[in-house]
Amino acid sequence: MLVSDWPVKDKVRIENAHFKDVRVDGTGTSVVSARVAGSASFENVDARNVGAVGVNNCGSFNFPATGSEFTLVDRGGNDGGGTTGPWLAGWELPNTLTCDDRPPVVAPPAPGPW
Repeated sequence: MLVSDWPVKDKVRIENAHFKDVRVDGTGTSVVSARVAGSASFENVDARNVGAVGVNNCGSFNFPATGSEFTLVDRGGNDGGGTTGPWLAGWELPNTLTCDDRPPVVAPPAPGPW
């Protein structure tokens, strides 16, 4: 989760966060939830047992016509997902808004060997 506190949501940003060589297993909801303005890149992030859409991008909740204020960058090698398909599946397009503030939680299966 990339989040800013509500009272300062229009004053702060999280810029250029980089996630590389990460495994995500059994999130129950999404791999990435953005509740802030800014950007992040993802490289070799493997996910499985994702309970909801891979990216839940609300930005800073201003919902401008141009889309979210948070941008995701695909640097390649991102695999896996859940019932909705590959976790990054096109959501990395700049400013794609996929905001569901209360997605249903899906219990993941028991942990197993990767």
